[in-house]
Amino acid sequence: MAAGNIFIDDTKIQSYKQEYADTYSILLPGFLPPSVLNNLLRKLDKVQFQTKFEMDESNKFGQVLFVPQNDTLLFFFQFIINNPGLFSILQELTGCGSIGNFVGRIHRSQEGEQHGIDWHGDNSDNRLLAMTLGLGTCDYSGGKLQMRETGSEKIIREFGHINAGDAVIFKISPGLQHRLTVLETGQRTVGVGWFRSEPDFATFSANYLKPF
Repeated sequence: MAAGNIFIDDTKIQSYKQEYADTYSILLPGFLPPSVLNNLLRKLDKVQFQTKFEMDESNKFGQVLFVPQNDTLLFFFQFIINNPGLFSILQELTGCGSIGNFVGRIHRSQEGEQHGIDWHGDNSDNRLLAMTLGLGTCDYSGGKLQMRETGSEKIIREFGHINAGDAVIFKISPGLQHRLTVLETGQRTVGVGWFRSEPDFATFSANYLKPF
């Protein structure tokens, strides 16, 4: 099943629905087809990453590298994912309600820099679902995306190495938290972001999807 520049295997729709019901998350292999992925990776090779501190109202809870918000690569990434056809498929798979837009970032973690993000929920800004999209070709260890119920020590699901072009979609809810464990070796590069209920697609496109 193709939705613009996105691919989701339509033979697995029912299994994806069950996967989400069981774990609040879905792994979508080959989410970015090779032609789109390779174009994105070529652009990524030219980017200068900067340090980003993850902050809440009281303290710092993580550190990674990121693509600056004014870089054309970030506009290109958001242009690809802001796809009403994709929104409809994700609504069917997750029952999350109406998706109006996607807003995202591109993050990198480096060996030896203690890059990681502690437990948090992302429960703001009309967020319904989160995405982590593999955008790196390097091997790495550590840097695991983990999910749990808020306040619990039990890990609901864990994603280790995410291949380039594969995507993880997971639920945003006050009852859930996620974290990125510290990268141990190698380099991890991902596109991350949120599918949000508001603003609607037309408003978001007119005001935020700038030419790249």
